[in-house]
Amino acid sequence: MKTISTIETAKGRLLYTLFSELMDGTERFGVTVSSKIFGDEEVVSVRDITTDPAFAEKIAFMLADNLVLPSTLTEVIEECIAAEFTV
Repeated sequence: MKTISTIETAKGRLLYTLFSELMDGTERFGVTVSSKIFGDEEVVSVRDITTDPAFAEKIAFMLADNLVLPSTLTEVIEECIAAEFTV
């Protein structure tokens, strides 16, 4: 796993990490959200979201702008993908 960028919010207690992994010879992007807002650290990752680096970066910044927590990360990413590819 290779870290592309990390976005800090909530005085560093909420981190969004955009990362890439090679799968079947293709670079695929994912996001990890780490929160220490409620005391204990909660971390959730979603792998293999897209192969498009611009779309991956767009998702990472949208998550940070809207302060998405680890508990809702999967659902929000599903909605983003559905909205992006709905005709």
